[in-house]
Amino acid sequence: MHTYDDFDWVEPGELKTMAMDDILWNLYLATKVNFYIPKLGGIVWPVDSHGEDDPPLGPLHVVTAVQPKPNPDSDDNLARIEVLEYELRVSGRVSIRAVGTSFDGTHSEESRAVFGLDDDEARSLGRRFGQVAIFSWAGSRWSLLASAHDRETHGSWRWEADV
Repeated sequence: MHTYDDFDWVEPGELKTMAMDDILWNLYLATKVNFYIPKLGGIVWPVDSHGEDDPPLGPLHVVTAVQPKPNPDSDDNLARIEVLEYELRVSGRVSIRAVGTSFDGTHSEESRAVFGLDDDEARSLGRRFGQVAIFSWAGSRWSLLASAHDRETHGSWRWEADV
């Protein structure tokens, strides 16, 4: 198995610059996230109008190890996800599989929904794994938080349960 040090990760300075790119930021905002958990799975959709108030899975953060530029399905990125999973497991963090997907379905990234982090801890985890931004889901807010910048966007959400 690979370790964290086997990979080069996007540096925080570059992540900060990327977080200020409105085109890239808007792509992140147009992302739905599918959560894979038996009998509780489903998709969270960001919405402009008032949404729901009680996340069915509780508060969580969505983090990936997929690097911002390469093919998200490459063997390299899949190995990075394994490193993220390993580090979460040895740190005692509970996580489940999640996949972020563009609204039109043309881009997907394997991710992990992580429980028990605050926003600063989640941003730090995202920064460590070379992420421009992470998602936060708590109460009525679905948020996009830059990992290496103070940029953030908050909105509402809608839940679509697996049938």
